[in-house]
Parts: sequence; C-alpha cells; structure tokens
Amino acid sequence: MLSDKVLDVVLEELNLQEGEEFEVRSFIIVVDGKLQHRINKNGLEYFYNGVWNNSIYLGDLLLGKLRTFKLPFVPEPTEAYYVPDISIADLYRKITNYGTKHDKHRVDYEICFKTKEEAIAKAKWLLS
Repeated sequence: MLSDKVLDVVLEELNLQEGEEFEVRSFIIVVDGKLQHRINKNGLEYFYNGVWNNSIYLGDLLLGKLRTFKLPFVPEPTEAYYVPDISIADLYRKITNYGTKHDKHRVDYEICFKTKEEAIAKAKWLLS
C-alpha cells in the first residue's frame, strides 16, 4: 500500500490522476497484454477478467523502462464531447454523442476529448 505522500509523488512523476486508466508499454511490446492499468493506494493495478489485480511494473514505470499511454476518451451515449476543428477560429466544436457513424469514426480516430482545452491543444498541434 502506498502512503498519500508517495502516491502524490508517483502520480505527479507520471503525469496521472489517481485511478486514471492507461496502458503500460515498453518501447517494443505492450505489457500485460493490452490491458487497462491504474495507480491508486494499492500501487499499480491492471484490469483482467472483470477484476483489478496488482502489477509488478510500478518500479519499471518510475525508472523509465516502461511508459504510460493514456487511453482515448470515449463519450457515453448522449454525452457532449469536443473535437479539434482547424477550419474555424475557435479551433474546436462541441458535439453530442448520438452513436452515429460519424461519432464512431471520431472515437476510432481518437479525436474525441472531454474538454475544449484538449481539443484546442490537438488543433494547435495539427497546425504546427
């Protein structure tokens, strides 16, 4: 079990929030298969067969041997989300997920964002 102080340092070092889900990868392979991971007071955990299990890779993450990859945002049905749009001055559009083929394509291409700031940052990156 991690103390609050250690947990805060680990989360800050890895640029994560407590309980935020992500993938763990080396430079060559995906670790633990393509599974969701999270960090909380129990340390690093991975989700398998409907259960969160302890992972042995926290030290490797902190040493830089492995990297975290944030999972793309997938909006719930009727949830609003933001997409980058370089064709307009605001650089983003707000859209409601109705499960259309267009919504599904945006999810597949990982251009759905929870906040307009994330969509704007992606638009600026596209323009750079």
